[in-house]
Amino acid sequence: MGLPEPAERHLVHNRRIRCNGYVRADGHFDIEAELIDSKTYDFPSDTYGTVYQDTPYHHMLVRITVDLDLSVTDAAAVTLAGPYQICPQGAQNITNLIGLKIGPGWKRRVQTAIGGPSGCTHITELTGPMATTAYQTIGGEISRRRREQIKDDNLPETNQNSSLKNSCIAFSKS
Repeated sequence: MGLPEPAERHLVHNRRIRCNGYVRADGHFDIEAELIDSKTYDFPSDTYGTVYQDTPYHHMLVRITVDLDLSVTDAAAVTLAGPYQICPQGAQNITNLIGLKIGPGWKRRVQTAIGGPSGCTHITELTGPMATTAYQTIGGEISRRRREQIKDDNLPETNQNSSLKNSCIAFSKS
């Protein structure tokens, strides 16, 4: 079952966001994100002449490294394509994320650290899905390790979801 049938329409804009979480050999986690915007038609650009259909005009890559406590220990970003020549400079302040902790207030702290006139809106936006990817990566890895430990020790598995209480309808405690 999918969405209801839409009205007649035609595609004009594509945005792809991809996030991946990795377990590092040193026990930390790398969370990587990529954003690509393109149009389904050619359009003029004061900076680049013509931007051709399906050619990325936004293309950003971001990596944050976090520890088990979700504190950022390293950060890197690059703008591979942007509509203006100054756009790549918006990735330079990404190291301001180092020391921040993913959790309540994350978006506000990120906006203060890397947003605004010295940052890149698209890189700043990517940190939202990167935070949820970090939760999924680390939570999944902790659960996997716990299952392995239980299997190795022949202990019964218990539900350890107390930290998810009231986080969504599936964990509602009402």
